[in-house]
Amino acid sequence: MNQAPIHLEMRGITKRFPGVIALQNMQLNVRGGEVLSLMGENGAGKSTLMKILGGAYQPDEGQIIIDGKPASFTGISDAKALGIALIHQELMLCGNLDIAGNIFLGNEDSALGGVGPLNSREMRRRAQALINRVGMKLPASTAVSSLTAGQMQMVEIAKSLALNARAIIMDEPTSSLTAGESAHLFEIIRQLKADGIAIIYISHRMEEVFTLSDRITVMRDGRYVGDVSRADASHDKIVSMMVGRELTQRFPDRPANPPGIDKPPVLQLQDLIVPGAPRGISFDARRGEILGFAGLVGAGRTELMQVIFGVDAANGGRMLLDGQPYFPRNTRQAIKSGVYLAPEDRKRHGLVLPMSIAQNTSLPDVQNYSGFGWLRRDVERTVANKEMNRMRIKAPTIDVKTVNLSGGNQQKVVLGKWLAMKPRVLILDEPTRGIDVGAKGEIYRTMSMLADSGITILMVSSDMEEVLGMSDRVVIMHERTIKGVLDRAQMNQDSIGRMMTGQQRVAAPAKLASDALAAHSDGHHAYREVAGNE
Repeated sequence: MNQAPIHLEMRGITKRFPGVIALQNMQLNVRGGEVLSLMGENGAGKSTLMKILGGAYQPDEGQIIIDGKPASFTGISDAKALGIALIHQELMLCGNLDIAGNIFLGNEDSALGGVGPLNSREMRRRAQALINRVGMKLPASTAVSSLTAGQMQMVEIAKSLALNARAIIMDEPTSSLTAGESAHLFEIIRQLKADGIAIIYISHRMEEVFTLSDRITVMRDGRYVGDVSRADASHDKIVSMMVGRELTQRFPDRPANPPGIDKPPVLQLQDLIVPGAPRGISFDARRGEILGFAGLVGAGRTELMQVIFGVDAANGGRMLLDGQPYFPRNTRQAIKSGVYLAPEDRKRHGLVLPMSIAQNTSLPDVQNYSGFGWLRRDVERTVANKEMNRMRIKAPTIDVKTVNLSGGNQQKVVLGKWLAMKPRVLILDEPTRGIDVGAKGEIYRTMSMLADSGITILMVSSDMEEVLGMSDRVVIMHERTIKGVLDRAQMNQDSIGRMMTGQQRVAAPAKLASDALAAHSDGHHAYREVAGNE
């Protein structure tokens, strides 16, 4: 157990905004050389608490204590001067500068010990030492715009070390990292911990929290709920503390047979050549089915979905929608055909953040909300209110701008706007990324309800538990080809994991063959090709 003295403490922190108490009597403490995970649902107040600790906000009540002495922040620079560094989920780097320039941006004096004119050579020398410390094998002169998300994360950590940070706050640091980049991040966190640096780690990913944490602080509705040591923590215990109730079932029950199992498929791909793929891709998806897509980063799942949605064009092969040729030249044609996509990056590609819930709901189908060239606001509001109630979006009214919603509620708006248009095929790319556990459950129940109503769902997910818990069948991709198609009875973490890494090829069972696929083929397609792509 960590016996180091408490380095940083927040006592009785209260923060009010107009009409809202964001934090009420919140408390938190962390020792030097300790990893403290902060957990809570979206909207629990984690970000507000960390903005206070980082100097962006001032508390209305309470105090911050560092090494036993009260500290007062009037701005971000005060927090930095006291050794507190905040690494945001959306990294704050300048792409037009090199690594060294980013590390010392706004902190140029530290590159020269506080004296003398700026010396680029000395700055790069010191920056090189810092990036070596975080395990980066790149010159400090490398342009940040050329880095991967994982490398940018390391630059942010190096930037914190340049400030001589003694407490580093990391907000959802693995949200856009590959598995390999995440593993490297964890190793660096352990090194920082060994150096006596306090880490406050914010994440919705339970497995990360249990792997890294010495202790977990849970908050709910802006209040402190309790602390749990890693030894005493369990998934059910943490979830119960976060949501204030027991979650008896993480995933809804799925029927043994989807409603369309004995009917022709809704969507069929026959030797479809996705850009960059070495061979054709074939599979079918049935009415009322949740068809999962598993694979490592770079496996080509998102690229495949973009072809189906008309973002990109295929280089060959065929698609059929309800037995008819389907080749959307653009997203408008896909939408007109009833094929919709909820993208991985909902903020950039799924919503217009400055617009309201109502405006986002009507956006894909404005012509049906218009008459004589004018937008019918009454129709827009009626539909938006219906979807807001159906999706259980937590907001005072449909006039709230989506930028002010939590990640879970933003995703519900994305789903709601497509449901208003009665989809035939709904593509969900990473549907619960960055969403807290309570909101995940609501998204899962909505997905199951939609499938039960006959909508075909294609779900791309990097969360293995989500793939296993929600898929009726799962398509496993590796290097832009399909390695196998498994039904629910065949699915397990080992078999999917092996195929994701290219180690095994599994033929789909003969009972899954589609008569419709054979009827529309040229005679040389067999269902084993759907599984194996031989």
